[in-house]
Formats: sequence, structure tokens, C-alpha cells
Amino acid sequence: MNPFSIKTPETLSDQDIATLFIDVFSDFPKVLDTNHTFIHGARGTGKSMMLRYLEPKVQIAAKKYETISNIPFFAIYIPVKTAHYNLSELERLQGASYWMLAEHYFITTLCLSILNKLREIPLIDEDKNLNEFISETFQMASWFGISLEDKPTSLKDLVNMFLFEKNNIKRYLAKLSFSTENINYNGALFDYSDFFIEFIDKIKNLNTTPNGPIYLMLDDADNLSVRMQKILNTWVSYRTTQKLCLKVSTQKKYKTWRNIQDILIESSHDFTEIDINSIYTSKNNSTYYQRIEKIVEKRLEVAGINVNPHDFFPADNHQNIELSKLKEKIKREWEQEINKVSSRKSDDVNRYAVSEYMKLLMESKKGNRYSYAGFGSLINISSGMIRCFLEPASRMYAQMEAVTSSNIVNCIPSDIQNEIIKKWSEEYVLSDFDKMRRDEATFNNDNKFVNSDNRVERLKNLINGLGECFQKKLISDDSERRFISFMLTKNPSAELQEILDLAIEWGYLNLSSIAKKEGIGRNPLYTLNRRLTPYFRLDPSGYAAHMSITPDLLELATTNPTQFVSERLKYNETTLNENVQQSLEF
Repeated sequence: MNPFSIKTPETLSDQDIATLFIDVFSDFPKVLDTNHTFIHGARGTGKSMMLRYLEPKVQIAAKKYETISNIPFFAIYIPVKTAHYNLSELERLQGASYWMLAEHYFITTLCLSILNKLREIPLIDEDKNLNEFISETFQMASWFGISLEDKPTSLKDLVNMFLFEKNNIKRYLAKLSFSTENINYNGALFDYSDFFIEFIDKIKNLNTTPNGPIYLMLDDADNLSVRMQKILNTWVSYRTTQKLCLKVSTQKKYKTWRNIQDILIESSHDFTEIDINSIYTSKNNSTYYQRIEKIVEKRLEVAGINVNPHDFFPADNHQNIELSKLKEKIKREWEQEINKVSSRKSDDVNRYAVSEYMKLLMESKKGNRYSYAGFGSLINISSGMIRCFLEPASRMYAQMEAVTSSNIVNCIPSDIQNEIIKKWSEEYVLSDFDKMRRDEATFNNDNKFVNSDNRVERLKNLINGLGECFQKKLISDDSERRFISFMLTKNPSAELQEILDLAIEWGYLNLSSIAKKEGIGRNPLYTLNRRLTPYFRLDPSGYAAHMSITPDLLELATTNPTQFVSERLKYNETTLNENVQQSLEF
């Protein structure tokens, strides 16, 4: 069994989640607060795993609580991708017709999911309040227009009732698709405040369900249509957190923060926010390193491999020796110079060692020989995304299984690590951009792809320009060499901002902010995904400064990356020091 294989949390058993999950709630305490919460993070940052871990049966499997009724919240995990909330037929409707029927469909589908989760709770059929819950739910649904010949007598009957209603909605919408005339809708209409919240309140009265509010965890809400997102935002604006807390995860592609009245919902008045990428790539963050270390330890233990992560993923020994020699050389040179501030000695040693080693490799025409192997290096390259550690690690393990005669893999040699991590980085620049190009394309009448614009090409130019510029700085003799982030000196044009937003959406850049030198306000700070560092031959271990770039120059990078690099490197050291904000970041 490959200990690093990646499975979507939806397909993992409760016991698998309980066994493999590493507690991250000390990093993200807001997830557990009784508030509506948006959890933002790129694909692979562990959002789904974190949400699934909160489910009652997983909490019991993890031995967090003895019984489900003792859990202080009832977490219900609903992956939006697989719940089919978007119906293309709904988009034919306009105005009040859309809002009322779409909300009804949304609530009906949610009730179905919640009831199916209820049926999974042990001893639910023996709950003394169950019959009352079934009767009251049917009665309330009847008030809102549900009509059934037979009264439900079990949870399964209730599930069938909502399933029947869901199919009624779809049949009505199907009729609209084949008619040029308006067709009256005569079915039920559920709403959030009068029906759904009351339905939630009745669940809380059951004895076998967890105590406290229900945490309705909608995973990957980016997949909702814009108008469905407005419905969800409207629910977020309601103060229902004593009964229902909405925990909404996004891959940073959530399209609107307006409700159905086009009024903005706001943090922290209506909801709280968590940006996993921002937390795990922030200044001096060692938490992420520790999280990966525990994850790898757990996976190796489950696989029966009694080796610590650092020994399982060793660094290149020859490179470490050469780097140690260079560090000693830099230290001696530093000590021989006068007027040096003592606190800068260790900083200069770490700052210039990789740069000097890279230059030696370049001079000997062996620039591609720099090794990115080693547990620490692989963590840095994963750029705050757990999946981006596990995916290349899984490939490394599979390759070792293929070449070893033993059934047990106790170590991934540095040459195999380096080979695979470089290929994996190359894919991000080459094949993944081709996928993006197809994703951004439209079809013509012959069913062939036609690029609707050149956004993807401009983004590719931008990433190539930044990578090349950072690489040239790394092998320069400047006082500041290790760059992997930049900030804009002014606000970009709408067109450039669109390219930057696309880079964030696809994970090539991470957005945070940094205080302005003037002390008032903050500037947006863009950091290159460290997965790109092997491809561009950069140092993934950290960076000592943020490069300052004008919007005009960055615009140039999107069309002519070579000229951008030339223009940006024309800055002399004095100008650079005036425009760079120091930040000893990891």
C-alpha cells in the first residue's frame, strides 16, 4: 500500500479519516466557533478533510467523545460538487420566480442530505422523540404545499417525501424547457427562515443527535451558480447561529458576496473568514512544517514503516557538504571585513549560501544539478498545501516500489526525489497551462476549441517573466538575492488585475498583504507558488525581501517576459533598496 496515496475525503471511511487526520483546529479555531464561517484555500490545503473530521461518527472513531449525543455540535458534511444543486433549467427563470423556486430546490436537496445523515446515526430508530419529529416535519411540509396520500412513519419515508418533491421540481423545469409559454407552478415552496430553520430546530430535539447547533458544512461552494451563491449569502446574513451555523469552504473562486437584494454581506458582522493559504505561508510559520511532519509520521506508521520522515526523505549528501563548505567560507569572509553588524553574520551565511552554490553550478554548466531532495525542501515546495506534498511523495513511493525487489520501502533516495519533484514542477508550467487554455476556451460551430481571449497566454508569460527575474536575482552579486514575492507600487489596471486574479484562482500566486512604508494602509503582496521553484531553479527555503514592481512593468511581463526581465533588472542597487520592503520570511 502506498502510504502517500491521495483519496478524496468523501471516499474515505470514518475510521480512515479518524486515523489519518492530524488536528489542525489550533491553527483554525474559528471553524469550531458558533458563527457562520467561510474557509478559503486552494485545492489540496486540507479543507475537506478538516470538515469531514467534525462529523459525529468520525469524532467517535477518533475517540473524541464517548457517545454522539455528547458532541457539542452536529456537523453535517455536504460536498457541493456531488450534490447537484445547479440545474441549468433553473437558469431559464428570472426575478421572483427564480429566487423562490431555486431556494425551494436548494432547501429540498439539503433536507435530503441531512435526513440521510440522520439515518446513519446509531440507535436513531430507537429515539423516543423520533415519531414526533417525523410527524411534525410532515405536518410542516404540508403547510408549505407538500401533498402525500400516506403519512410518513419512518425516516426512510421522510427521505422519500423530499426525494419525490425534488423530482417534482425537476419535472416542472423539464416542461419549461419544451414550452414557449409560461407554465404555472402549483407545487410546494420552502423558505429558509420559516421552514428550514424550523426543520433544523426539530432535529435538535432528538435525543440521539449531538447537542448544540448544527454545523452545515458546504464544501466547495465555488461550484454553486452565482445566483445560488446569492441565496446562500442571504442565509449567512440571517442571525441563526444558535440553531444553524453555515461552514462554507471555497477554492478562492467564490464569485459574489451579495445577497438576493444585492446587499453586501460583510466580515465580521455577518461571518468570519479563514484563509488557509495565508496562514500556512505567513511570516516565520513553523506550524505547517510540524503538521506535515505529523501527517507523514502517521502515514508511515499506518503502513508499518518505522522510519522518521527526515530519514525517509534524505537530502542530497554531496550538496549538503558543498553548501556547508560555502557557509564556512562566507562566515570567514564576513569575519575578515570590518564594520559588520554581528547580528547579520548568520543571516548573511543563510542568505548567500544557496546563491553562491547555484552560481558555481551555472559556471560549470551544471545549473540543472541543484537538488531539491530532502524532507524540508519538499515541505517548502508544497507551498502550504498538504496535497502538494502528498502527490509527489506518492509518485516517489510508487517508483521505488517498481524498482525495488523488496516489498518494503524504507527510504526514497535523493536522486529519485529530485527527478520526480522536477518533473512535477515542470508539469505545472507546461501541461497545466494547456489544461487552463482548454478550460478558458469556447466551442465554435464545428465543436472545436476557440480561445475567447489570451488571458491564459498572458498569465503564462507573467509567471515565466517572474520566475526568470527571480532566478537572475538569485545568481547575482546583489545584497538582496532571494526573491519569490512581489508587491505592486500602484493599483493595477482592471485588465492586469484580471490576470492576477486568474493566477490566484489557479494557484500560481498566493495573495496576502504587507504594511506600507509610510505606515498607513497595506499593499497587496503576491508570492510565487513554491512548486515552481525547481522549474525556475529558485531557492524554495525562504526569501529575504519582496520585489517592488510597477504595474506598467508587470503589464509588460504579460506580453513580453524577456523584455520585462531586462527592464526590471536595470534598477541599480540604490533604487532597489528604496523599493524593496525587507521581511525575513519563511
